[in-house]
Amino acid sequence: MKHSISNYLSKLERNARVCTAMFPLWAIPYTVYMFYVSLYLKSQGLSDIQIGNIMVVANIAALVCSVIGAPIVDKLGRRWSTCIFDLASSALPPLILLLSPTYPAAIVAMALTGMNRIMSVGYYLLMIEDTSEENSVVSMNMFNLILVLAGLVTPLAGIVVERMGLIRSERLFLLVSVISMTALTTTRHLLLKETPTGLAVRQRLRSGGGGFSLSRLGREYSATFRYIFHDRRVFSAVLVNALIYVYYTVGTSTSLLFTPYFTDFLDVSSAQVGIVGGVYSIGTLLSMTLFNPRITRGNMSRYTAVACLGSLVGFVILIVSPKGNLPVIFSGVLVTALSYGVLKTVADSLLAIDTSGEYRTGVYSFSFFFSSLLSIAAIKVCTALYSMFPGWLFIIAGILVLGILADSLLRLRTNSFRRLP
Repeated sequence: MKHSISNYLSKLERNARVCTAMFPLWAIPYTVYMFYVSLYLKSQGLSDIQIGNIMVVANIAALVCSVIGAPIVDKLGRRWSTCIFDLASSALPPLILLLSPTYPAAIVAMALTGMNRIMSVGYYLLMIEDTSEENSVVSMNMFNLILVLAGLVTPLAGIVVERMGLIRSERLFLLVSVISMTALTTTRHLLLKETPTGLAVRQRLRSGGGGFSLSRLGREYSATFRYIFHDRRVFSAVLVNALIYVYYTVGTSTSLLFTPYFTDFLDVSSAQVGIVGGVYSIGTLLSMTLFNPRITRGNMSRYTAVACLGSLVGFVILIVSPKGNLPVIFSGVLVTALSYGVLKTVADSLLAIDTSGEYRTGVYSFSFFFSSLLSIAAIKVCTALYSMFPGWLFIIAGILVLGILADSLLRLRTNSFRRLP
C-alpha cells in the first residue's frame, strides 16, 4: 500500500510537489471558517437576502478578475501572480471579517475573494504547465483530495462551537486563517520556480513592449476564443468546468446557503451541522480514493454520467428528507458528496489534459469568467427562490448537473471529438 501511494505521488513534479505539500495550510483553515461564516454573519443580523447579495458580489468580482486574469498572469509571471493575489484573496478577507463582521465589511471581504481567480490561473499553471499528463491528473486529484480531507475537521470545529459558542469560535477560526494563509503564501513563493512557458511569455511581452491595453486584451481573447471554439474537446472541457464551478458555488458545502439549509430548514443544530460537513468530506474523500484513481481519458465520460445520476438521487433525498431525521439527512449528504468528488476531479482534469501551450492562461481565464457569469445568475435566482422554499438550493444544483450529464452522454455517443472544419 505504501509502495502504491509512493508511486502515485512520485508522478508529481517539482512545483506540483511544493503546492501539494503546503496546500493543507490553506485548505484546513479556509474550510472551517467558510463553513460557519454564514451562520456567523446571520448571528450579527444579516438576512438570507444579504447573504445572497454577498455571494453575488463575490462572483461579480471574480468575473472582473477572470477577464483581466490572463494578461496579469502573463505579465507578472505565474509565480508572482500566485503570491500577490493569494495574499489579497485568502489572507485579507478573514482579517476583515474578524475585525468587522458587518454587511459592508462582508461585501468588501467577499469582493477580495474574487481575486482568487487571478491567483488560480497562476497556481494551476505552476502545477501543470510544461509537465506530463500524469502530473496534471495527479496534481488536480491531490488538490481536491486535500481540500476534502480538510473538511473532516468540521466535526471537530462543531465541538469547539458547542463549547465556546458560535461567535467566539468563528473569530478563532478567522484568526488562525489569517496567520496560516500569510505564512503559507510567503513560504511557498520562496520554494516555487517559474515555468519555462511563463518565462517565455514574459520575455515575449517585454520584447514587444508588453504593457496592458484594451487592444492587447482583445487580441489575446480573440485568439483564445478561436482556440476554444475550434476544438470541441476544449469547448466541452470549458463548459463542464464552468458548470461544475457554478454547482460548487451554489450547492456544495462551500455555498453560503448550504449550512443554513440544514440548520433552518432541516432543524439540524449548529453543533450537529459540523457532522454534516464531516459526512460530506468523507463521501468526497471515498470518491477520490476509490473511484478517481481509476479514471482515465477513455472512461471519464462514463464516470461523469454515473456521478451525475448519483448527484440527482442525493438532491432528491435532501429535498424530501424529514426535518431532524439525521440518518436520512446524512445519507443524502453522503450520496451527493460521493458524486461531487468524481465531478470536481473530472472537471479539473479535463481542462488540464485537453488544453496546451500559451493559450492555457486565456482558457482558464475564460472558463472562470463564464462560470462567474453563470454563478451570478444562479445565485440571484436561488436567493430569490430560497426564501420561498429552501429546496430550490438543490433543484438549481440539479439543473446544472443535468447540463453536465448531457455533455457526458454526448461524449459517449460520439466516442471522441473531432476538430470542427
